[in-house]
This record gives sequence, structure tokens and C-alpha cells, in this order.
Amino acid sequence: MPLTGVPENGLLYVGSSANLATREYHTHFKSGGSGFSTLRRSIGALLKSDLHLDTIPRGKGTSPSNYRNYRFDQSGEHALTNWMTHSLEACICLIDGHYREVEQKLIDNLHPILCLTGWSNPLAKEVKVLRKICANEAKARMNSSRWRNRGG
Repeated sequence: MPLTGVPENGLLYVGSSANLATREYHTHFKSGGSGFSTLRRSIGALLKSDLHLDTIPRGKGTSPSNYRNYRFDQSGEHALTNWMTHSLEACICLIDGHYREVEQKLIDNLHPILCLTGWSNPLAKEVKVLRKICANEAKARMNSSRWRNRGG
């Protein structure tokens, strides 16, 4: 499922952070950041087949968060970053206080398809299923003797 259902406004995602500029650069649009970016994991899950992405655990340990918050192997991270930097634009808006409320109002009114909570997103279930497939793949890799023997 490539990115379908994009609203006419073209908006895919709305997020908030105390330092969103740093978050955008160091997490969402940087190779290796998928394990810490819901946006990257969602886009990667949607484009997994098209970009030939292989999921791996986020870290070396056996914590469930390491496969739930999967990342992609090195070539996949680079392919995803390349796709994102050539296909997407990011906009950062400074808000003085109440940024969570503003974020929710934007989601309520603009319906970004990769915001999986906060509105009755008709694609949320499908995106979550694709993300679960990726998490299961990372879990299987984490449980493999080859992964354990190389220490992640």
C-alpha cells in the first residue's frame, strides 16, 4: 500500500515536540532514526515492499520495545531517508504554549493520514497491521540464533 488516501491538502502527519526542529532533523529525516520515529516506521511499513526494506530490532537487547520500535537495516534506512527527502516537505510552526491542544485541533481539522490516533482515521487499522508485520519480522530476527550470536 503506497501512500494512498492522502488528503487534498497533502498533509501526512502532525506532531509536536518541545524542540521539533531538532526532532525533524535527528529523528524523522535521518537514516537510523526509524526506531525512534513513529512517522518513519509508518512510512517504512507502507513502502516496505516498494523500497525492499528489511526490518530489524531497534537495539541489541531482548526488550519488547526493541522489536515493537523496529528499524530497518542500513540499506533500508538509507532508501527510506532518500525517499522521504525527495518526496516530502516538512513545515515547523512555533507555538507559544498549549502546543498539544493546537496539535489536536490541527489533527481534528486536517485529518493527516499518518496520525493514527486523535481522529477516526479510516486508514489507521491498515497502517497498524503493516507496522505489526514489520514488528513481527524484527521480533523473529531478534529471536534468531544468528542475531543473538552477533549481538544485534
